[in-house]
Amino acid sequence: MRTIPSSVIIEKVEEMIASANFSLPEKVRGKIAELERDEKSPAAKTALGQIQENSILAEKEQLPLCQDTGSAVFFIEMGNDVHLEEPIGEILDRAVKEAYSKNSLRKSIVEDPLFSRKNTGTNTPSFLHIHMVRGDELKISFLPKGGGAENKSRLTMLRPADGKEGVRHFVLDTVKRAGGAACPPWIIGIGIGGTFDTVAALSKSAILREIGAVHPDPYYAAMEKELFEAVDGTGIGTMGYGGKKTVMAVHILAAPCHIASLPVAVNIQCHSARSKTIVL
Repeated sequence: MRTIPSSVIIEKVEEMIASANFSLPEKVRGKIAELERDEKSPAAKTALGQIQENSILAEKEQLPLCQDTGSAVFFIEMGNDVHLEEPIGEILDRAVKEAYSKNSLRKSIVEDPLFSRKNTGTNTPSFLHIHMVRGDELKISFLPKGGGAENKSRLTMLRPADGKEGVRHFVLDTVKRAGGAACPPWIIGIGIGGTFDTVAALSKSAILREIGAVHPDPYYAAMEKELFEAVDGTGIGTMGYGGKKTVMAVHILAAPCHIASLPVAVNIQCHSARSKTIVL
């Protein structure tokens, strides 16, 4: 059994939160540059250039890439030989509170969703997805998920007979409803299978897959390629300005499901595709 002190986790997670909000992952930056080179629409090309300029300035000045510094979403893989001094949720909430305060990151969480809508003032509670795995390591992935793209995400319960074409129709309908309001070019995470509650987590987790990584299942890899081309074919374009490029990547995560069900969720991630992973 390996004990990881709370102080170590808090220190590393604080650093991760700041880094994620100030610096885009290298693969995301590279993809945006690639899209700019290939884009023909003058307005969209200009917007892609401005996105890159913003990312350079944010990293240099250590300022947020976007004013919406998001809900603090964590995906956690905890080894069965890991021992923590306190519950992981309490540890991460302390790290979020400190990091968002120290780095002047916007606090966006309200304590009641319907009536008081009072801001907690700490950007907590954070939102956790915890998976137990073998080993003595703790893997933490942080996704500061902005509200604009999140609001355009959707979930449906299809019939099994709807099959691949039903999934394709739902994905494209979701994309067209989102339009420029969800700040493309996007990473689109698609969850297929599981249950009503788990499919949404699948779609969000899919966003974390590295851009350019090919799905290990050839059928899903082909489906990702088809959907990528179909989304680009909508002509929505960067920030809704039209053109050829609407999406950076389409990632699918599938899971076993009930014989009578076909859950599908689409989680849209805007061009400010911030994330960071650490292993302790």
